[in-house]
Amino acid sequence: MAEQTISVIIPNLHSPLIDQVIAALARQTARQLICEVIVVGQDRYGRVPPSVRLVATEQPLSAGAARNLGAKLACGDILLFLDADCIAAPDLVERLAAQHAQGRAVVGGSMAIEPRNYWVLCDNLLSFTPFLSQAPAGPRPYLPSFNFSIARALFERVGGFDERFLGAAGEDMDLSVRLIAYGHSLHFEPAASVTHHPARVSARAMSQHLRMFGRAYYKVQRRHASLTRSSLASLKPELAGAIIAVLPLLACKDVLLLYWQSREMRRYPHAFWGMAWGRIAWYFGVSEALRL
Repeated sequence: MAEQTISVIIPNLHSPLIDQVIAALARQTARQLICEVIVVGQDRYGRVPPSVRLVATEQPLSAGAARNLGAKLACGDILLFLDADCIAAPDLVERLAAQHAQGRAVVGGSMAIEPRNYWVLCDNLLSFTPFLSQAPAGPRPYLPSFNFSIARALFERVGGFDERFLGAAGEDMDLSVRLIAYGHSLHFEPAASVTHHPARVSARAMSQHLRMFGRAYYKVQRRHASLTRSSLASLKPELAGAIIAVLPLLACKDVLLLYWQSREMRRYPHAFWGMAWGRIAWYFGVSEALRL
């Protein structure tokens, strides 16, 4: 059986790290499996090297729209979606390819934590707890798209990412729900890791990110209420004020639960208050979506 080829697709909006992201792909132990690297979006700093295909857009695209455009142009059997601030470990492609060779159609990789900046640390821990590199392998109810691979034929069959999600939040959760509805399991492989270096290096930037996540999370739960069976989808708009009134209590409870459930989280006790701040922003985003 011939090895499956991989198209790497990277949505880009002026990432100052895009050259490093691409360089990490050139160092892959299974580099021969990568048939192309497609970068979609805008490159103000001119850091996309000529060795890869740059699909420049006149206007900024949402992450989902950029990925869909790249997927339409791709020729590989497998689509590997990476974010423009995620540096792949040398064996990322090898690890993902091994899972696909076992017959898995959808595989999500992990995030390795590098505690260089306090707010980046808190953001990564809070946003991606189930996807840290120390988390156990196995099925997940959803897979984030920062490090996500899927059979191209399946991606096309389910219609790709929903481009109604603006920015970079919610579109991967929406796709995950639809894939499960189609009968596909979402496998998480912690050995396939990237390091994440977002530009969210302040409390304000982190809170804006989590607020957006909260809004998107509620929209997905509401849109797919019959599939997710989430109690959040049944909340009424008049409860938005009540949620805001108890934000600190809800946030602290959630973060304490994360520490209780995840042994990896306990390595970062100093991140508690930063994560609580981010969770407050997340609930605020939920309350905003409730009122829409």
